[in-house]
Amino acid sequence: MQLDFENLRNDIAKTLDIAPEELAPHTILAGNEKWDSFSILATVGLITEHTGKQITMTDIIHLETVADLINLFQKLKDC
Repeated sequence: MQLDFENLRNDIAKTLDIAPEELAPHTILAGNEKWDSFSILATVGLITEHTGKQITMTDIIHLETVADLINLFQKLKDC
């Protein structure tokens, strides 16, 4: 499976507890009330599920947008 926005949209929306239609690559994560400790932990699990890689909170805490998150998925998958 390609790790692109369209393929990950539903999973990311679920971790943020929003409708997939509300999510776009430019959606801001940093400072977003939906980007809380629970959604961050769920995203760490999602990354592990799709890439087989373990990451730390430090790896994910600096993400600004959904596009940054997609780039992280792709980077980890290519490693």
